[in-house]
Amino acid sequence: MHSSVRGLLILAVSVFAACQPATPTEQVATPPTAPNPVETVAAPVSPAPNTTDWLSRALPEKATTDTTFLIDGKPYRLRLSATADSAHMLRIATDGIVGPALAADSNFARNQLVTGPAGYYRIALTTAAGQPVMRKEFRKPDFYQVAGADIVVVSEPTPPRFLGYYPELGGLAFWQEVGIPGSDVGSYIFYLLNRQGKVLEMSSGNQFAEGRADCDPLPAPRGAFITCGKLLRPGRPPLPLQKPHADLVLARFLSDSTLLTIYQYGEYVVTNDSLGNPESMEWQVPPGMQSQPNAFVLNLGGRKLAQFRYQGFASNLGYFVPRAYVVATNTYYLLDLERGLRLLPGQNPAATQEVKFRQMTRFQPPARPSEIRFFMEAEDARFEFYAEKDHPERLRYRRVKAAG
Repeated sequence: MHSSVRGLLILAVSVFAACQPATPTEQVATPPTAPNPVETVAAPVSPAPNTTDWLSRALPEKATTDTTFLIDGKPYRLRLSATADSAHMLRIATDGIVGPALAADSNFARNQLVTGPAGYYRIALTTAAGQPVMRKEFRKPDFYQVAGADIVVVSEPTPPRFLGYYPELGGLAFWQEVGIPGSDVGSYIFYLLNRQGKVLEMSSGNQFAEGRADCDPLPAPRGAFITCGKLLRPGRPPLPLQKPHADLVLARFLSDSTLLTIYQYGEYVVTNDSLGNPESMEWQVPPGMQSQPNAFVLNLGGRKLAQFRYQGFASNLGYFVPRAYVVATNTYYLLDLERGLRLLPGQNPAATQEVKFRQMTRFQPPARPSEIRFFMEAEDARFEFYAEKDHPERLRYRRVKAAG
């Protein structure tokens, strides 16, 4: 969070007077010395507001398995690879997620066993000259506790994705994909290694599709890092972002010192038919949680700065929060089709407020010079908003034809 700095204006005025000594026969007055010009010390310039759109930051689409980067100003090379070993097959019982297409034998209906090749995930760090610094190898069983053993067993090994070197956290961060072949069922694992290859952190990161949070594993300048499952802080224990009996909808930084988390309370409940076979599955919200705050502005210490109720997110193949960031007002806007907009000021996200559609004015041309226009979409609806530069909460809007 950036604080405004008020300048101090210092005025220094020096006036000097001197008298010429008189002669014995005549006393002559010497005119006083002219005062020095006023000396003005320029007021410190207040830093420009941080206008980074933190909510829209994302991983680069292109990842590489051969990267050169700097550690303490020296170049290093990182090479990543993964291989499957079908000569050594792994076998494990599934909890029902993995189907018979990957069954170990024809008795799948009875023993629920699935099979897959052994897998190796290799990380090699060298100096620019090729001198080995660290060689690390993971095997599939290393991931059983964080991604579901049955999914790990049937997965096709893929190289980890390098997220960066973070000295404040102690090392190199990676994002590992593990999933059922030919499906959108799977998850990402986050892990952090020091330069000797020691695992400093390994935990569940995010899902592929169903249940995927609106989140990317990204750092903040002060050394914090969102893994989507946790908030890592230098010198402090990780802060879990998941809640029991809830899905994490969104976890993203709002500034270099705050983050936003949003949850959908409840869980899937399976109902069985008269024979005890699964018949349907539906999301059920615990009693008393329907109106509880589910969105939280936190500082990097995990302290709650603000909370509110927000139900504007979409859930299809993962969650998505429709949002816009307006640079001119330094404000985030979250759209809720049923209610209106939730505002989060960039300089102080804790000062959040809701502006309902009924509090807005229907837009009638022309646009005013003091207004900023922006668009937001959710499902099949598209809106055109006009916000006052100096009063981001003063809004006009109209619904327009959706793109496409």
